[in-house]
Amino acid sequence: MLLIKHQHFSVLCALFVPVNRRFFFVVLTLLYFIPCKTLAQYIPLDVKYYKGSMEALLKTTVSDSIKARACYELSYYLTNTDTVMAKQYLNNAAQLSKSNSFLKAINYYYAGNFYHRKNKALAKQLYFRADSLLSRQHNSEAYRYRFWSWYGYSKVVNDEDNDVERLNIIVNKALPMAQKSGDGGLEGICYGTMAIIFNNGVRIQKAEEYFLKAINLLKKSPYKSILVDMYSRAARNYMAHVNRATEDSMEMKPVKERLPLAKNMLDSARKYLGNHTTSVAAIEYYKYKAKYFRLLKRFDKANKNLDSGVAIARANNLPYDMEILNLHKYQTYSDQGAYKKAKALILSLLQNPSGIFYRENKLIYYYELSLTYARLGDYKNAYYWAEKKDKLEGTINLAREREAMDKMDIKYRTAENEKTIIRLEAEKKQARLAGKNNRLTSWLLAVGCFLFICIAGYSILLYRKNKKISEQQLKDIQQQQEIKLVQAMLQSQEEERNRVARELHDGIGSMLAGVKINLSGIAADIAEQYGRRLNDTMLQLDTSVTELRRIAHNMMPDMLLRYGLEASLKELAASFISPKTAIDLQCLGIRQNIPVSEQLSIYRIVQELLTNAAKHAAASKILVQCSQNENVFLIAAEDNGNGFDIEDANLHHGMGISNIKNRVAYLNGTIEYSRGENSLGTIVNIELHVTE
Repeated sequence: MLLIKHQHFSVLCALFVPVNRRFFFVVLTLLYFIPCKTLAQYIPLDVKYYKGSMEALLKTTVSDSIKARACYELSYYLTNTDTVMAKQYLNNAAQLSKSNSFLKAINYYYAGNFYHRKNKALAKQLYFRADSLLSRQHNSEAYRYRFWSWYGYSKVVNDEDNDVERLNIIVNKALPMAQKSGDGGLEGICYGTMAIIFNNGVRIQKAEEYFLKAINLLKKSPYKSILVDMYSRAARNYMAHVNRATEDSMEMKPVKERLPLAKNMLDSARKYLGNHTTSVAAIEYYKYKAKYFRLLKRFDKANKNLDSGVAIARANNLPYDMEILNLHKYQTYSDQGAYKKAKALILSLLQNPSGIFYRENKLIYYYELSLTYARLGDYKNAYYWAEKKDKLEGTINLAREREAMDKMDIKYRTAENEKTIIRLEAEKKQARLAGKNNRLTSWLLAVGCFLFICIAGYSILLYRKNKKISEQQLKDIQQQQEIKLVQAMLQSQEEERNRVARELHDGIGSMLAGVKINLSGIAADIAEQYGRRLNDTMLQLDTSVTELRRIAHNMMPDMLLRYGLEASLKELAASFISPKTAIDLQCLGIRQNIPVSEQLSIYRIVQELLTNAAKHAAASKILVQCSQNENVFLIAAEDNGNGFDIEDANLHHGMGISNIKNRVAYLNGTIEYSRGENSLGTIVNIELHVTE
């Protein structure tokens, strides 16, 4: 028994007000002692601590809009316990909100909360006005306040004992606002309220479905106080029975089978409640924990929990909650057999009502009084209250109300199914589009990969090519440096040769000529005694002068400067001819416009080749061919001398061959050595590049 109609968060939700994020950010910045959970946009379980935080905020130098929000919160918090201060805070908030259209709009919402218990008609108008003004703004905060406005409106309808209309408001007004706000916790509150309405109508399975939906959403939200309340009410649903006016053994059997489920819900509520056992959210927990213990016949624990709930309700001036808690205590007395206590308690509830009148609750009161008087043997009063119960029951058409609620539930489910179908169709189209996009992306990715591979391959080839070019350029630079070095060395050598040749010719040659003249004069005076010996000496002196001039000429051939390369080469070849050595020099197409420095290098190369063949190889026959084809100058030398091992690396480092290599490099040429016929003699082929 005692499935008493509830206000469906009418008191609890008065403690949960949507609060602007920016507001709480400023609060957190200015008042570091405010816990982070205040950022969750609702008043936390520790409401007294929260109240102190808001009061401290008003003492700081924050903006008027922030102070206005704090005043609204304090007004809401004090509405039940201190109406004078609540009204003062509401007026202060209105003054601070004059320059802010949004704050002016939510003023109607908070005013509706203030007049909720005093003037229900005015409260409904104020809630409606708040929604109308907020409908001009399209943001999540506006949608949240519109949700709370319609939720407040539904609480007034609930107080008017109209479950059907309240379900209509929740489904068609509050829930759409919750969904638009993007706040899953608010959506969970809507499902929780629907669950409570179906529980009141003894639609236990439907209520269970909506309770579970609400809990799943609220667990992911910051609204932990409402989650505690929802777990507690879900436990109540598992302890409900079909016939509200009796608790016979047949009715209670399925209830006792569901007690483990109820206990799980109560344990979850206790876990989230934590240390806040004096919070308003704990009232529902204590109420249904007591019922759980009563069904287990553990009456002491049941009464202890009910006393805790009554203390919280009294401290927060919640008369309806006190009424229902005492009604549960009546049932405990009745189950214990303390019928006199039970009768006195239920009569006091009828004589001192909370101010909220539900027909179904009165029906239960009348039935319980009839039953209690019968148990006490006072059948006259038992009949009296039974008659009153029958009359009242005749005015209540529960079947019609349940049918209306069922139709509304079907309509809601149909609408939700249609939304689901539309969403699935949209998802299907989106999936097809995503498939096309994925295929296009795959193709683009494949093309991109192919292009990347091509670019990478081309880059590698280009890198290798550039590397080769760079290496070749480096080699060219090194070669140019070597050529410049050789050129400088050769130029230095030639300059030194010229100097030495001039010294020999002009210095020593002149001195020897003077000696010869002096000796000629002396020879005339003493010819008779020493004439023969002086003549021999003068002959030797002539030979020395000739040899000296030859050496000087080799060091710096004057003929090269006077008559050119071809004549100089012929004179050079003639100077090497002897009875033991025959030289055949052939010159073909040698031009006269070759620079002197290059002519001198060619001359020195040929000179070195003849020296090597005549002196070192002891050749008896030497053939030298010099020819020119545009800027290519060719030298071919062949002899029948001893030759040398062209594989011997040491020979290539000799002074003569080194000089030849340096001069060939100076003229960007090449040199090749090979053996003659029958491995006799040496063949040298040189290719030079001269400047035209």
